[in-house]
Amino acid sequence: MVKIEIYKNKEGKLLVIHKCKNDDLIGEVYSNGIEKRGHWDMRARFRHKDNEATSHRVCEYFGFKTSDLWWSRF
Repeated sequence: MVKIEIYKNKEGKLLVIHKCKNDDLIGEVYSNGIEKRGHWDMRARFRHKDNEATSHRVCEYFGFKTSDLWWSRF
């Protein structure tokens, strides 16, 4: 997995989006705003073959806005 985007909202929550080898996206939310591997509060997978693998869809699912972008690999 490759980390592609990080979002941080006004409440201090952190959303980290990872891209898998098969182009699926995995979103992980850290409520305390600190990323620790394996210690996420919420996690979901968005499948490429179902056309769900977009950053907008991941943000929408977790209640983040795309304007909350904090860091991007691209």
